[in-house]
Amino acid sequence: MPISRHLAWRGVYVFGVIASLCMTSLVAAQEPKAEKPPAKDQPAEEPELSPEEKEKRLLSHFMRRKLEASSEILEGLSIEDFTLIKEGATKLYKMSTVEKWRRSNDALYRQYSSEFQRVTQDLIRSADQGDLDRSALKWMDVTMKCIECHRYVRETLIISTPAP
Repeated sequence: MPISRHLAWRGVYVFGVIASLCMTSLVAAQEPKAEKPPAKDQPAEEPELSPEEKEKRLLSHFMRRKLEASSEILEGLSIEDFTLIKEGATKLYKMSTVEKWRRSNDALYRQYSSEFQRVTQDLIRSADQGDLDRSALKWMDVTMKCIECHRYVRETLIISTPAP
């Protein structure tokens, strides 16, 4: 493999690792903190959760599933396993079409979701074709769409949502 191509792949791999770490830390920061387990002499009671707390837990679980699918893609790229790349990309695409995905009906948010679905389908096609270079580039596109949308949600939608 020529040196320039080797360095390009190293850059793709490093970018993927950094992106995965960033996404993991974003989700971890949004997860509710674990409470202490009850004392041994007290019965374990599950506190009644508010609707907001239930929604947070569901969203946290959903985000974890997105990260698992992302990890499959990165692993597939690292070991040139196109089946693993396709499986992870397909999971992300399917998740992007369910109602839980929609955090807003805002036009720009809908555009971000549409772009994410498009590049995820491109990633699926490149994995089907067995094109590692194109798959890596499409994975970078998918990752950038995630980052852009999460930034938009944090900076625009969350800030503009009135407190209850």
